[in-house]
Amino acid sequence: MEERKYTDLHTHTTFSDGTFTPEELIIKAKEIKLAAVAITDHDTVDGIPDALSAGEKHGLRVIPGIEIATHYTDKKETEIHIVGLFIDHKNEKLSSLLKGIIESRESRNLIMVKKLNELGFNISYDELKSVAGGKVISRAHYARLLVEKGYVHDMHDAFSKYIGDGKKAFVKRSLLKPEDAIKAITDAGGVAILAHPTLYDMNFRQVKKMAAEFMEYGLKGIEIMYSTYTYEQEHEVTRIANDLGLLYSGGSDFHGANKKGIHLGVGKGSLRIPYEFVEKIEEASKKGH
Repeated sequence: MEERKYTDLHTHTTFSDGTFTPEELIIKAKEIKLAAVAITDHDTVDGIPDALSAGEKHGLRVIPGIEIATHYTDKKETEIHIVGLFIDHKNEKLSSLLKGIIESRESRNLIMVKKLNELGFNISYDELKSVAGGKVISRAHYARLLVEKGYVHDMHDAFSKYIGDGKKAFVKRSLLKPEDAIKAITDAGGVAILAHPTLYDMNFRQVKKMAAEFMEYGLKGIEIMYSTYTYEQEHEVTRIANDLGLLYSGGSDFHGANKKGIHLGVGKGSLRIPYEFVEKIEEASKKGH
């Protein structure tokens, strides 16, 4: 009997807020015998060329991807994440869109640094860029810098006291509409996936309504498997996928040391994402273009 193959369709590298370089992540994926891995950094495709090269070098299939944060309003405002898989990372329209997102992040970061300075923390934007390494600076990088400088005990401390939503140094950032992110992913040859729907403070009826709305814009899949899902949550999200005819996807949301306890390919230890997900999503990407 043929051995079952597994994948991980939601991971982050040093090009956004992960702590593994693309090659380190590929080497790790090979070590744990994944058949494929998707690189889905936040708002950037800059790590994909390195990942593809590493994939060729180490004999592992690499799926070019991205994760884009969007701003959704129903009864309240919610930040919703859309993952794109099998994208053309060289697509000019996507590159232009991402450039705008990075510029928006930069404006926000300058204000957050100022707020932290006003709170008495001696940190600079240059230090933050050094910690981040890539173009994308996220709140995880602020947290790491605050830990490194001894201002907080750990990253959780940084978020709960200063940079978490609504805290003293938090600055809301300008986000795309879901339809714009989904269109950009689709136009770049990719398949748009609703990421980790249990993280949005919505009940399953609301998630289903939102997913159905997003399908009108071109959403094709949903993460039915994720590191933090309970058995019941996985069952409910799978039911939504089946009811709406959405493709199955899933991933660990691996960030290395920036998300302790979440491991590549297995999440908290029991995650196993079938390789069949890759085949169905790839088929959809080919049908769309």
